[in-house]
Formats: sequence, structure tokens, C-alpha cells
Amino acid sequence: MMNRIINTMFHGSTKARIFLWSVFIMGLATILLGVMAAALGSFTFGTGAFVCGLAAFVTSQSASLTEMERRDKQDKNKKEKDRREKTKEPAGRNDSAGKSEEENDRGKDVWYSKEKEKAKMQYLSSMNAKKLKNLAKEYKVKQKHVFAMVDMYPAEKIRQAPAIVWRTDTHLHLLIMDQSAKEFQIPFNDIQGIYYDKNVTADPDRDYVPFQYSGFMSKIYKPYLPEYKENTKDGQMIYVKNLFTIHPGISFTNTSMKGIFSILTRAPFLVDDAINTSDRFDEYFKDIYRYGILCKNNIYSLEEYRQKLESVLEELLAAPITREEFFRTLNAMNHYHLITQDYVMKYTQKYVIKNNETN
Repeated sequence: MMNRIINTMFHGSTKARIFLWSVFIMGLATILLGVMAAALGSFTFGTGAFVCGLAAFVTSQSASLTEMERRDKQDKNKKEKDRREKTKEPAGRNDSAGKSEEENDRGKDVWYSKEKEKAKMQYLSSMNAKKLKNLAKEYKVKQKHVFAMVDMYPAEKIRQAPAIVWRTDTHLHLLIMDQSAKEFQIPFNDIQGIYYDKNVTADPDRDYVPFQYSGFMSKIYKPYLPEYKENTKDGQMIYVKNLFTIHPGISFTNTSMKGIFSILTRAPFLVDDAINTSDRFDEYFKDIYRYGILCKNNIYSLEEYRQKLESVLEELLAAPITREEFFRTLNAMNHYHLITQDYVMKYTQKYVIKNNETN
């Protein structure tokens, strides 16, 4: 961390250098004036030390070094992208000429429009506790319900909208609040599973704009905003998020899924990737792999994950398989970092004891 700060002080962007040097100089002045005040017994120097210390604290809290670095990277990426586009396109042939920056960036998002976003912003900002309570009463929301964030629902052209979710005997109910409130009822028989969409491209600065400001709905739904992480694409730094999708194409943020899974208790969790489609790994391996994904997305706590993991290992121990199959699966789990060496030793010992007793 210290190396990162020092490097930024000398080689960072202009804004980052001004920020760090300002804090450093005011902090140094605080120390020097404090020492002089103590040595000379001077009230003036003491006041100066206090003022400099307060200024250093306020300045340090006014910005985040990580956020500044992130914005610097985005600015660099944008400049590089603009440079490449200018190099590729001859003068007078730029199809995006005359469009705003926002329209260019959103051109591929068929669900986005300024008018819709503005209407949604106005609707959500007008919401308060009384209105939300009346809304829940009007749509007969069950007492057992969860809050969730719908990242996208293409069929209804809904994007990044808050929802209340509950169940009845045969249906999943979603009260989605976009430009207005609308209830959707999905038969459980139509929900064949919950699908995992990993590393969906995102833009933390422009996504979920209504929830970037303080307000009644922001306080409720901010915990359900997606968790972003950095990734690279074509040599460029981008931000991505993980989504979970159910029929008919409704995608939820990962932070919403703990509640959704508590309602969709019988829907299997489906992951379409190289491991889950491979014949090299058995279902015991794949179960723990899927539980690991849910734990990484904070749907399972570490303790819940441990319980799930040990439950699968106990099933593996009791399975009617050969010794070779047992240890191949156990060692594969360890090789791919699904379990630790301690678990390998523990269940190797259990397997030996079990087979000695049956022989």
C-alpha cells in the first residue's frame, strides 16, 4: 500500500499527485507545528497545528485513491479508444458524428433511452415509506417477501429496476418498480433452473444511476446493487458483474440471490461452463464447484459453504464407487482448490476405516 501511494505521488495523474502531496504537506506541517508548540509552549503554533491537521483530515476524506485511479484508467481507456477510432475512420465517414457521448456508449443497449431513465428516476425519487406500504397492500405482497434488483428483463424492456419478490403455491411474483409499478407472475413449472451469467460487462459510473444518490429507495436497495470487479478485454481494463437468470429471461444481481434462492428452493442452480459440461468430473466434484460459486457471490456464508461441502464429501464416502474413483474425485477436488489437503487426509482416513470395517 505504501509503495502504491509513493508511486502515485511521483508518477500518478495530476489530480492524484495534487491530492496526495496536499495531504502529505499538511500532515507534515501539523507535526512540525505541534512539535514547536510543545517545545515553546506557544498557543499560536498549537492552533496552527490543529488547523493543518483538520485540513489534512478533511482533504483525505474528500476523495478515494482507489476511485481516483479507477477514473484515471477509464479516462485513459476512453482516450485510447477515441484515438483508435479516429485512426480507423477517414474524416467525414464517422457514423457516430453528431451523437452525444452517452448515445454512442449506449447504442448497443436496446433497453436504454434517456426518456425511460428520466421517468424511472422521477418515479423512484417520489417513493416514500407510505407509498411503498400502500403499493405492497395494493398488490397483496405476502408477509414473507424479499427485496431484489432486476438487472434486466428484455421481454419487458426493463433494466436495473428494484423489485419485491414473493411466492404463492404455484407462482413466483415480482413487483417491479420501473417507470411505474407492475406485477409479473411466473408459474413455478416454467422455472427450470437458475442460470449463472459470469463477467457481464458493466459500467459502475452509469449503471443504477437512481441509486447513486441518497433517498428512500436508495437506502432500501443499495445492498442489492451488483458487486463489480476489474477484468480485461482486448487489452483494455473493463468492469464486470455476475448475474443470475430465471425464465423468462429475468436477470438478478448477485447480491439479490440469497433472497431469491430462499424462495426458489426447488430450482436447480445451473452453470454452463467447461467444468460442468465436461465428462472428466463427476457430480460430486461439480456440486462442490457450484457451491463455491455461490459462496464467492455471497449467497452462502463460509459456514454454509463448509456444511454443503462436507455434506457432499459424506455422500462421496458412502457412494457405491470403486477405490480408484473415490480417490480420483478427492484428488481432483484438491487439485482444483475446491477442498484443502486437510479434507483429503480426513476423508482418506474415513475411507480406510469404513472399508476395514466392511471387510
